Amino acid sequence: MAFIKWDMSYSVGVKMIDAQHQKLFALINDFYNSVKMKTENLEPVDSALQDLFSYIDFHFKTEEKYFEEFGYEKTEEHKKQHKFYEDKIKDLNERYQKTKNEQEISEEIINFIKDWISNHIKISDKEYKICFNEHGLV
Repeated sequence: MAFIKWDMSYSVGVKMIDAQHQKLFALINDFYNSVKMKTENLEPVDSALQDLFSYIDFHFKTEEKYFEEFGYEKTEEHKKQHKFYEDKIKDLNERYQKTKNEQEISEEIINFIKDWISNHIKISDKEYKICFNEHGLV
């Protein structure tokens, strides 16, 4: 079951970044589905969560590499947003690791990530489209 679905309203006009965002959607859905299974075996939840967090880190590094390479004018602002998300994700992960089966924290992670991915992609990420496109990333 898809918790969050990709559609063209999330496209930032850069194929590589859109593909990464689509992968993030899939990983969010994997985590959501593993939480909703509500089994005693937490390995699928742990695995899905770590895959998601690792991919978020990879994705942020990809964007930031191009910000620096292309001299994107909003690099610092965007990096601050990434730092905020990274800190929040780290906090949520630490709280989850301490409690493991805490449904409330899992739900908080799901809701935070859904809000983040919707708002950040549809607003902040779309702002770098022109810069990226002008430098050959389409």
